[in-house]
Amino acid sequence: MRSIWPFFGGALVALKFFAFTVPILAVVAVLLPLFGTLGPDEAVLGGGSNVRMRDEGGRVTMRMSNTTYTQLSVPVTGEPRPRRLLLRQQTDGGTDGEGRIRLDAWPVGMPIDLRRPPIYTVHAQGNSANLSDDGLFWTVRNGRRSAWSLADGSWLFDTDLPLAAFTFEPDARRVAALAVADEELWSRGAVGVITYAAPGRVLRRVLLVSVNPLRGQSLRATLTASRLVSYTEAAPGGRVIELPLAMGPVRIPVTASDLDVAHASVPSGLKLSLLHPWGE
Repeated sequence: MRSIWPFFGGALVALKFFAFTVPILAVVAVLLPLFGTLGPDEAVLGGGSNVRMRDEGGRVTMRMSNTTYTQLSVPVTGEPRPRRLLLRQQTDGGTDGEGRIRLDAWPVGMPIDLRRPPIYTVHAQGNSANLSDDGLFWTVRNGRRSAWSLADGSWLFDTDLPLAAFTFEPDARRVAALAVADEELWSRGAVGVITYAAPGRVLRRVLLVSVNPLRGQSLRATLTASRLVSYTEAAPGGRVIELPLAMGPVRIPVTASDLDVAHASVPSGLKLSLLHPWGE
């Protein structure tokens, strides 16, 4: 009988050791995968460019897709410092139809930001696009340029003519744009839309309206042959934007914050009408 006691003693020690080590091993098994994630955090956004050519019974089409990334500091109204954004621009176009443009934006902070959905996305039809230094994203469709805000991705204005750009002191940049009125605005007698904007935001829109529909139709068809200009004079604000027309110039004094429509001069048969945003 005395030879059995050492066996039971050894078994008891083994059980105690097993009871002590099993919880430790279980904890290690749970924590070990977590320790593997304590290395450098990383996020990767893909993208690239490709060209696709297709022969459809003798009709050859080509489609090109391009993806580019850009990091910009974008001024945002109400924020003390510019916001750093990572912008992904995708352009898909070719000979087989109208192109598609997409812009995605992420804040530049931590890698986890890039694993989240973009803070805004711009979708537009067009064949080309570019980023400008004044907080705007430009898309081009059939010769018409459209400006989008890089602060929030909202559409700002269209233009069919080169911008009239100028600066008020101290360093207050402003632009004036002219777009031919679309069918909806033309039904209200408008031949064009004049937009006055600061970087990333619209200050005022006015309609150039023709009292005579026949005269207005002719003017609307030839409006892109003109050009907006700006100059200084002894007027409130010291700045005027002008649209030279065959029937006479349209002149609108401007300040740093608005168009002075009350003191504008227009040819006989034309008038200016404020264009308010929807809901106002």
